[in-house]
Amino acid sequence: MKTQKNVWILLLAMVWILSIVMVSNSQEQIAVIMPRHEMDVKGLWEQQTREFEKETGIKVELITMAWDRVADKVLTELAAGGTSFDVIEFDNAWVAKFNEAGWLVPLNQYMEADVIDQMLPGLVNTFSVDGTLYGIVWNNDTRFFMYNGKKLKDAGIAEPPHTWAEFVEQSQKMITANLIQYGSSEAAEQSQSLANWHTFISYSFGSDLFNNEGKPTFLEQPAIDALTFMADCFLNTKVIDPASLTMNQEMTANVFYNGSTAFFPQAWPGVYNASNDPSISQIVGEIEIAEYIPAVKPEYQATLNLPEALAIPATSKNPEAAWKYIEYMTSPERDKVRSLEIGTLPIWKAHFEDPELLALYPYWKNFGKQAEFARALPQLTWYDEWSYAEQIEVQNALMGTKTPQEALQSMYDAIEKNIQ
Repeated sequence: MKTQKNVWILLLAMVWILSIVMVSNSQEQIAVIMPRHEMDVKGLWEQQTREFEKETGIKVELITMAWDRVADKVLTELAAGGTSFDVIEFDNAWVAKFNEAGWLVPLNQYMEADVIDQMLPGLVNTFSVDGTLYGIVWNNDTRFFMYNGKKLKDAGIAEPPHTWAEFVEQSQKMITANLIQYGSSEAAEQSQSLANWHTFISYSFGSDLFNNEGKPTFLEQPAIDALTFMADCFLNTKVIDPASLTMNQEMTANVFYNGSTAFFPQAWPGVYNASNDPSISQIVGEIEIAEYIPAVKPEYQATLNLPEALAIPATSKNPEAAWKYIEYMTSPERDKVRSLEIGTLPIWKAHFEDPELLALYPYWKNFGKQAEFARALPQLTWYDEWSYAEQIEVQNALMGTKTPQEALQSMYDAIEKNIQ
């Protein structure tokens, strides 16, 4: 009898274990790979992910690591047609390449057009191809025009420049009055930051550099005028710090913080807070955010956005659950919580007018106005080759070793083999 009882106990235990395994196997699971946001010192994304699990019952394997390692893993996995990930990091420089390869699931099937319209248009456009949306932004890295309001006031200047001609005029006035050394410093060392600056200036002169088919337009007059302006600021008007040719982004910020320059045309959001930190800044309380961005014409206003998005690989084994995760994590509710708790920039237009957020970050109102003009870098499957040629030849123009026309022609010659 005792033996029979032990057998029954053993059988019940096996049934119980088997039921647990079956429930576990039947539970929806997704794997998410992405870098951690540099501002997320509290681990808020992880916390919100666990809240998602509790609310939906979907198990999430959240893989976070340095951006370079994430990029290596994502690119290798997609190229091999792997199925390891359901939600992936989607960088702004990958859009054309990923679209051409057919690596992603279109998201319009999950998201109504009126909801998409509530997001910042620059962010939506960056991750869209021919009206099809492939990624939802989780890290809004948009650049903004900031300036030293006290310097302008001391020089009797009523408002910051609307045009690049006014930028030169105002810079010269403040230099003559010994209020500043230069109008601005730029990260013009041979690096991606130089390519970014050239792209920004080109947009503001009305040049897209490339058309929608990826054909160069940078040999046309607007692009010539843009590079001529950049070179003139070094060689003729001298309103840009000549040391910019060896500066990175952090160095240009430090020059701004010590009051040597008055304008920061493409500042990242953290520059505002840093400029008001007395431990690193000599211009506390002097910085303002413009309501607009300098451009040759108002309709050419542009600011760069270099955001990161979440996307669903076409090989995902559970795309529906993957979308639920993206929808939850990028929702207005979660987006606002991250803004309140760690100060990340929102992805929803309404948040830039939200009273609670503006009470904490009053300068965001003008961030929102500028963000309406946010644009991405050129979308090319061979962007790396273009950027490399761009960096070399823009420096040649800035140093005067080539004319702007010669430098632009050299860029064309360097990438001609890539042009279809």
